Amino acid sequence: MKKISGIVKLRIFLWLVLALAVVFFLYLAIVPSGKITYFYDFTNGDYQLAGANKFIGQLTPEEREEPIEDGSQKIIGDPVYFSLRTPRKFNKAKLTLEYKNESERPLVEAGVLMDKIIWRYQLQPIENKIIDQLALIWNVVEKDGVMLLQREKKYDTIENFLANLPPAEEIALYNYDFKKEFLIKNYEAGKVKQEINYSLRGTYQFYTYLKNEDLDFTFTFLDLNQNKDSDAVDVNLYYGDQLITSRHLDDDGVKTDNGEMKEVRSLNFFESNLPEGVYKVELRANDDVITKKITTSQSRVAFLNRIWLENENDKNISLYTDSQLINAQTINPGSLQNIKVGDKELEISSTYRQFSLMFENKVSEIKIAKGDVILSGSGVFSFNQGNLLDPNFKKVDESFSANPIGINYILAGYRIPEEKDGWKTAQAEFDLNNAYREWNKDSFIISIPGLKADDEIDDSIEIKEIKLELEGKTLREKLNEIFKK
Repeated sequence: MKKISGIVKLRIFLWLVLALAVVFFLYLAIVPSGKITYFYDFTNGDYQLAGANKFIGQLTPEEREEPIEDGSQKIIGDPVYFSLRTPRKFNKAKLTLEYKNESERPLVEAGVLMDKIIWRYQLQPIENKIIDQLALIWNVVEKDGVMLLQREKKYDTIENFLANLPPAEEIALYNYDFKKEFLIKNYEAGKVKQEINYSLRGTYQFYTYLKNEDLDFTFTFLDLNQNKDSDAVDVNLYYGDQLITSRHLDDDGVKTDNGEMKEVRSLNFFESNLPEGVYKVELRANDDVITKKITTSQSRVAFLNRIWLENENDKNISLYTDSQLINAQTINPGSLQNIKVGDKELEISSTYRQFSLMFENKVSEIKIAKGDVILSGSGVFSFNQGNLLDPNFKKVDESFSANPIGINYILAGYRIPEEKDGWKTAQAEFDLNNAYREWNKDSFIISIPGLKADDEIDDSIEIKEIKLELEGKTLREKLNEIFKK
């Protein structure tokens, strides 16, 4: 019997190593069990999966974080992002964060990107300091991850509360989808058409109300052609959370970024025989698109959360809002100014920086001298106080204060984070089926509203570990699907 030479043994060994490597990486790509865990523990600034690297991308942008040190990293500005690269799709993700909130930031949330055009994230709670503190002094009832907080105990169970609701103005929500019909008493349909002649840039959403009338909007658009992307416009109509219908307007045909502006174009959105209630209109467009004018027969038009007032609005602008938090920023040096909000002033003193004011008013008037300002908040904005329409319950966000607005009950889909040795641990679960995915990557966000890297305040959130547990179809389930086709 011939002996195997040393060279042959080495070749066999190398082929075995190669085969094992192929099997290992094939396993990582297929994940036959349908479950796998990725983590980033900051120990060496490495992104790990049992020895494999670069599945979880580093936190960005750099200016909102400090360097990794002693196995953790401080976030000093909101928000930060990271990506998860996987060789196959998964249906669910459970995110676990181990962190410190020594700066007592009121709200920490995490999310996954759902829509890249309007940058919409599916956000889930990590920590809500406002609820944590109220839970120490208010009555608390908990069941299946839902908390009911009562200023004075009236309900023994969450089911009893839902079956015998107090007045809507006494209720605030957090991460809880409350299905309740919103109707306006003594509402009368609009009798004359109104025009919103303030130019708006990019995407926006607004509420309107219908009763015994047709939905009738005409949008007039101008394409700035300052980028090479397609500048199509989509307008969607929602009733509740359901998409009813939509309209589409193609790009104006200019494929360059030379700033050539063609003639204005119009899109009419008309629907009849719709039931009474609140409707949401969503305009999806990139920042190249300017809405020059909106003409409508509806009497209520209230913009939700955010609007960008274009630069050509060179006259004094008045708006009204029910938000208790007003944020304002500009990218245009010529738009630096003092904005008057109620009896206070909000100074926009530099570009690309968000400035904020907190209020306890139920409705505030905003006066702006020059355009090219982005306004945002946690409520609605309207150019006419009589047009204000907000069907939502108050939200327990970073601007929330229960006393001035008479909130007596809070319903929250939330669990208070666990704490051990000064570190807190919280989890958030995400449905990835409709998440935006590009180049085999899902995009995540960590949001800490109000945390600013450039405000010269020494505050931060310190992250020790990011863990993502993914779940999808097993190899057997996938094969069954293939063979059934």
